[in-house]
Amino acid sequence: MPNAIPPFEPEPGARIGQKRRRLRRFGPLPVRTLIPNALTILALCAGLTSIRFGLEGRFEAAVAAVIIASVFDALDGRIARMLQGTSKFGAELDSLTDFVNFGVAPVVLLYLWSLQDIGGLGWIAVLGYAVCCALRLP
Repeated sequence: MPNAIPPFEPEPGARIGQKRRRLRRFGPLPVRTLIPNALTILALCAGLTSIRFGLEGRFEAAVAAVIIASVFDALDGRIARMLQGTSKFGAELDSLTDFVNFGVAPVVLLYLWSLQDIGGLGWIAVLGYAVCCALRLP
């Protein structure tokens, strides 16, 4: 009976059991790409801090943290375009940060503030909004 899967053929010149080394070369990281990503990280920190404030019952501070996150979010894209420092990583990081700051943090705050009183229905509403925000990601 012939083998359905052909046997593994190592690369010529390589010994069996040894891994082939690959040299990774990273280019220099220009500062113009670091500044917008740092602003995006600050926005993420503000959004996560708003969730912490909400868990502590400090809802005014939590809302202020979401507003601060939105200011950083507005700045990071503008500065990236101004400095010509856009990158694929920056775009993905920005999408993740937007999901946390505007898709998770506000509904967690809303749930903790008032929707937990109606039980499972409030949780379903929170989940529905968060899932719709996640599906909006590229």
